Amino acid sequence: MNREACAKYKQALDKLLPPEWTEAVYTENAADTIERPLVAELQLSDEREKDVRELFKKPAENPKILIVTDKLLTGYDAPLLYCMYLDKPMRDHVLLQAVARVNRPYEDGEGVRKRIGLVVDFVGVLRELKKALQFDSADVSGVIEDLDVLLADFKTKIADAEKDYLDASEGGDADERLERVVYGRFLEPEARKAFLDCYKDIEALWEILSPSPELRDHIATFKRLAQLYAAVRNAYANKVGYEADLAYKTRRLVQENATPEGLGRLTKSVTFDLKTLEALKGEKGSNERKVFNLVRGLQKEIDADPNSAPILQPLKDRAERILKDLESRKTTGLAAMDQLAALATEREAAAKAAKETGLSSKAFGVFWLLRNEAALKSAGVDPMEIARETEVLLARFPNASVNADEQRRLRAALYRPLLALKDERTRIVELIVASVTS
Repeated sequence: MNREACAKYKQALDKLLPPEWTEAVYTENAADTIERPLVAELQLSDEREKDVRELFKKPAENPKILIVTDKLLTGYDAPLLYCMYLDKPMRDHVLLQAVARVNRPYEDGEGVRKRIGLVVDFVGVLRELKKALQFDSADVSGVIEDLDVLLADFKTKIADAEKDYLDASEGGDADERLERVVYGRFLEPEARKAFLDCYKDIEALWEILSPSPELRDHIATFKRLAQLYAAVRNAYANKVGYEADLAYKTRRLVQENATPEGLGRLTKSVTFDLKTLEALKGEKGSNERKVFNLVRGLQKEIDADPNSAPILQPLKDRAERILKDLESRKTTGLAAMDQLAALATEREAAAKAAKETGLSSKAFGVFWLLRNEAALKSAGVDPMEIARETEVLLARFPNASVNADEQRRLRAALYRPLLALKDERTRIVELIVASVTS
């Protein structure tokens, strides 16, 4: 309500929380030293207030709570702010701007998004929201909802989700049922998006309502939904982590006595080679899951060893096209496994040839890229000779990937061994430059 109340809140909270967690931010008055000693004692210097404003926006820093009266309600943007405790009567645009403080979009370092904000009203301002906000009703519709409305919405949505998503098919153990759901029902991107959006709406409501006793009967259902969400998200993501993207309270709930059935097998990255592929064919489980894990393994291999990219990148691009055909059901899991087997065979042939030539990975990548080029064959140009010439040029221009001048000189030098190509020369030169500088 006023500066004295701010100071008293700070004093009371210091008895319950570490003092560095809170700061009171208010204006200075010369008479405070005599008339309001507690207010003067807790008054921040201009420099400290500036630091506090910035530190509050950083999740790992203190303070975690700001106690304000007239400051920071307008013009101060702290996207991570989730909860506001309102203990001051407000109206119209001031109230609207205050409420808006908690509605800023925010995503933390782990990719968890703030999807909703909480206002705890101690003075009853929000009981008569339409009176407090004298605007057109359409302008304030949905700005803020009472907890009772949110609870009813939660109950409806979780009941629908349980019916739509948790009635798993019968047969097999828990791992097999989970796999059938994840790689059967959610194979198509549209179906995945519908479920993930549905879950995130429910999770946002759970986070805002918890720990209401009204949620007690829904704990088991919500936990199963959270585990299914983690399974679906991780099964189709490039980077996996069982609890990735679960909100804070939900993550704690799932961690308590969690039994992540099937998740290890669903999200296992495997080596992309013929030996592994043949072993997978003999494993029980869906071919769709095996295809995703094989492609994920290929993606991880390129990320771990950038030098392998000239050979593996074209294979990865084709593998990802196979994956897209599988997701759109243009091909089957079995057919996709056969197509990946052909790519694995090609990879082994490339590895053997690379070893025999003694070329660097980038130079050999040029040979592998050009080996079937019709333009080279018709002009009588040997792709291996072009690869060897590229090896020499890369030694002359070692920084071509980051230095524009060296890249220009490399491009110019590549035209000479390709003079016989005439019309196709520029296209082939650009292919080579892109391959060795990417």
